[in-house]
Amino acid sequence: MGSIQVDQFRGCGQISVPFLARTKTIGGSGEELALDTRSLWPNGSVLTVRIFGASPFVASKIQQFANVWSEFANLTFNFVNSGDADIRVFVTPGGSWSYIGTGSKGVAQNEPTMNFGWFDDTTADEEFSRVIIHEFGHAIGCIHEQSSPVAHIPWNKDVVYAYYLKSNGWDQAMVDSNVFAVADQANTIETAFDRTSIMEYPYSPEWTTDGSSAGWNRVLSDQDKTFIMQRYPRSGPVRTTNDGVYLVNCFKDNQVSSGIAYYSFLGNNDGKQPTAYIDVAKGMNILWEGTPGSATFPDGNKVSWSIVANGNSLPTYSRVGTASNLQEHWNVYKDNYRVLYEVDGWKCYCVYWCF
Repeated sequence: MGSIQVDQFRGCGQISVPFLARTKTIGGSGEELALDTRSLWPNGSVLTVRIFGASPFVASKIQQFANVWSEFANLTFNFVNSGDADIRVFVTPGGSWSYIGTGSKGVAQNEPTMNFGWFDDTTADEEFSRVIIHEFGHAIGCIHEQSSPVAHIPWNKDVVYAYYLKSNGWDQAMVDSNVFAVADQANTIETAFDRTSIMEYPYSPEWTTDGSSAGWNRVLSDQDKTFIMQRYPRSGPVRTTNDGVYLVNCFKDNQVSSGIAYYSFLGNNDGKQPTAYIDVAKGMNILWEGTPGSATFPDGNKVSWSIVANGNSLPTYSRVGTASNLQEHWNVYKDNYRVLYEVDGWKCYCVYWCF
């Protein structure tokens, strides 16, 4: 990615109670999804949303793209035209920002909890998608990806300070709080850093000391989807740890096998070797669906699974069963049969993941 053009870079601010003065950004530009555990809504919540100051067209777009989260999270947005609301969306000139999760509960009903600063009837769908999904991610508890305690972005701070001073008029304290601030690990649930997350700011190679960068993310990444499903599951256990297993089918020339790949962090694991692996069947791909099964790792940890008989025919991301080991219970979801990792000439394809 080349340098980000100043006149293109519109972003957002996140407001995290009780640090309002420190984290609110009114103007602005705009691999691991991270959540503030203090701000999660109860799983299964119906959140009322009221929109102020938007044309019918813009209001329809806000509703359309906010509901993208409900395809994966067990949360429902109920858009209302009157009365109190959990989320009050204002469309007023300026920046785009949102309170994080339940932080909106402390805001008076006549005040906004979210703002969109540059939408009108000529705004492109790509921009609606990028900004609305991002801000509603904040509204359900997600923080900026670069704020994750495991992001470890090697910022070239002098360059970033100069950029924001020119583009936004921010002093160093504003940049520190809105760009460089790192969330407290004790209050954060996260996976591995995901540059493709909808919650990640774009940044140029010139902004980092190692030339790393992030592009314009306009849709939910696969990791966004799986992580929010884990934190707001439609049924089954609500997880508070980050590990899990993949059920994989592996191929090497004329050889085949099926096995269980365990990852201590179940997130953006594509291309990464598992923390531990065990073959369930050698010389064949087993039928994972229909009949419960189990396998025991060398350390004695037994993994059991039970997947519905028609699991293979259901859409990707469908919850298809349950799994467990000696300590935990997991939900099982269908994957899209992609290559998860390669080792010693083997290609291992993910059939299901369990977390």
